[in-house]
Amino acid sequence: MKLLLTGITGQLGTAVAEIAPRRGIEIVPLVRRARPGQVPFERLFPSLAAARVGGDVREPLWGLTDAELDELAQDVDAVVNLAGDTNWAGSGRDLYAVNVLGALGGYEVARELQRRSGRRVVYGYASSIFVAGGTLGRIAETPLAPDRHRTAYEHSKWLAEQELTRRHGPGEPDVLISRVAALLGDSQTGATRKRNSLYLLAERWDELPGRVLPAMRGARVDVLPRDLAAGTLLDALAGLHRSGPRPEPVVTHLSAGERAPSIRGLLEVARAIAPLHFGKWLRLVPASAEQVLWLSANAERFLPLSQAWRNSLTGLRYIGLDRVMERGRLAGLVDGPLPEPSTELLARLLFDLPAPKRPLAPADSGLSRFLA
Repeated sequence: MKLLLTGITGQLGTAVAEIAPRRGIEIVPLVRRARPGQVPFERLFPSLAAARVGGDVREPLWGLTDAELDELAQDVDAVVNLAGDTNWAGSGRDLYAVNVLGALGGYEVARELQRRSGRRVVYGYASSIFVAGGTLGRIAETPLAPDRHRTAYEHSKWLAEQELTRRHGPGEPDVLISRVAALLGDSQTGATRKRNSLYLLAERWDELPGRVLPAMRGARVDVLPRDLAAGTLLDALAGLHRSGPRPEPVVTHLSAGERAPSIRGLLEVARAIAPLHFGKWLRLVPASAEQVLWLSANAERFLPLSQAWRNSLTGLRYIGLDRVMERGRLAGLVDGPLPEPSTELLARLLFDLPAPKRPLAPADSGLSRFLA
């Protein structure tokens, strides 16, 4: 396959760029003009510098020219939009421009490439499992109803899903809406492109007021290492491309799903791995869904909070609610097992805990050391 990819410099995009060549997948990155102080793209991805095209997801057809569209139409099999504004404390205008208009622009690009080439082109859009808002229990891989608990970020992702579903029609590009879980660093190296709110909560471990963490009794932490998420996303895109036309967008949960550990289990494993790594221990306080959601959305009304702290407190809802993201549709697209990261791996990545050391045999003080 050959992908036109946005968001390559993000957490998931970086992992896709690392994994794709091993699978024989070519990437054409769509890259915005570098801003002052940014590392140039050619230094970050020297092997992709020649293949890149300039553009902006906020512009119609992502700012691509007719000549560029003609060239891309020759061999691009999928348009994959991983670009997104993930700032939960950001402005509604910016969130709408990137997350909603960008999603619709990507669909128009896929439609135009399919029209010009006469070949089947699919469109992949990275949404978020957090479009579930305050919904509890088992979350199906289907369109979701309005929810008063969604933040501005979550609402923008939900709107994008709604618009893609509304505009999709017969004979148009098949659409994969991939609701992505929170992402941690690489499962092998721990390298991370961005430290999201879960990392921020871990960094503020010693600063949480009262040393308490409110959560529902069955609350889960649904996270994935970024390389596992990237590999599964590529598998799902390939599965959609192999299958026949779909009458409506395919919604999947790119997450740990039923394998996601409980917040209590994750914390206990972390303490068992490295008991001296933590200062005073947190106390999990049973709370209702309404209490968790209210606290995560309203703390700034009573405390002067920085943007990082606001994002961290918003992240409370993502580790404090009792729900399971179903993965049946994802399993139908992916050949092979779904991602099942161990609780120990997730604890090590989240809290930067040292990797386990291989045990060494004690030195042999006997005569065997003289034998050849």
